[in-house]
Amino acid sequence: MKRPIDWVRLFAKLYPQVELPASFFAFLDEQELVGHQIRRADTKQPLVLFLKELGIPLSSFSKFLDADSRVKLKLSFPTLLHRPAHEIETYFVQNFSTVFALQQIVLDSVASTGFNRHDKQHVRTVTRRVIELLEWSQIPTKHNRGLKAEALIAGYLHDIGNLIGRKEHGLYSIYLLTQLFADLDRDKETQASFIRVLEATLFHEVDLGSRFPSLTDLHPATLGLIIADKSDVSFRRVSAKSNVSDAIKDAHTLVNLLTADSQIKCQKKNFQWEIHFSPKVQLDETDQFLALLKRAERVWVPDEWQQLYRRANIEYVFIFHATFLRLYFSRLAFAIRSVFALNPAVETFRLMINDDERGVSLSRVFSRDDYEAKIALIGNNLFKNVETESRVLSKSNIGE
Repeated sequence: MKRPIDWVRLFAKLYPQVELPASFFAFLDEQELVGHQIRRADTKQPLVLFLKELGIPLSSFSKFLDADSRVKLKLSFPTLLHRPAHEIETYFVQNFSTVFALQQIVLDSVASTGFNRHDKQHVRTVTRRVIELLEWSQIPTKHNRGLKAEALIAGYLHDIGNLIGRKEHGLYSIYLLTQLFADLDRDKETQASFIRVLEATLFHEVDLGSRFPSLTDLHPATLGLIIADKSDVSFRRVSAKSNVSDAIKDAHTLVNLLTADSQIKCQKKNFQWEIHFSPKVQLDETDQFLALLKRAERVWVPDEWQQLYRRANIEYVFIFHATFLRLYFSRLAFAIRSVFALNPAVETFRLMINDDERGVSLSRVFSRDDYEAKIALIGNNLFKNVETESRVLSKSNIGE
């Protein structure tokens, strides 16, 4: 039976394009020494003690962790893999709801104004979107067997590493998968499938996944997870803890709060990411965000937005568009590359931002032939005066 560090070493050998940090291997060695007691990355505090300090009783997550913070829930990977897709989804919804809730509680604890929601609603939205993308793509026959099952497993568990730490949570996620699953050595097919789940889980994040010179080297489930995860932007992702006036100062919270809906539209030769901007919160969510609203359930916006609107008559949707591009630029670039890698028939990627209330629609079109140049141009314009961010948006992030 392979140890977690053996799985990671095998994984790293199969993906030489990306050098996993030495600190992660040191973390795995430490986990081996403590008998895989799950601990917080920053403080080394056992996870159960950390959760208790947050006021969460052990009884609420005792099916997942034992009193010593070791993973108690063990799943037979090949058994789960060979279940029908609807049964896999039902299994995660019924048995991991507590885990998904803990992901959000832990993330909220590190930010005074709350953290974007990474709970059941997020992972369910992302996973269902991955399946939609895989059905739309033209996947070679060699990838078909077990593809949906692998996508479902990675989709529901891609954010579980947040329980250990937000930074590099993708790495912690693949570690926790080695703790959750059993029977991984049953046969070569099972091992290969597990490696693909690890791939999707780790490389859906921009910082590691974008290091691949070509995203066509990645598995379809990985590409689908990248697109689905990065396109999940809306008021539904605003945490209940963000119901404080200072939350407006967080650009992530503001952009999500002002997004009534975010849809992907998969057409034969075109892909469209459609964002519906609205300064009016949906009625079913009004009570959740009372501290962020003014009259008529409209969202408070930063003072500088109000000044631009009053002095220069620049409508909020245009300011929203600029803020969105600056905030999500690297993720947008990653999603564009993934769409073209996932479906070779796609000719264009269109980003649409619609203000339905005022009848304004902003559109950016990227074709397979010009998207690299357009991404580079946008990046240079957005960050030309910000030296640090310009370095981040280097070739490794946006080049092919």
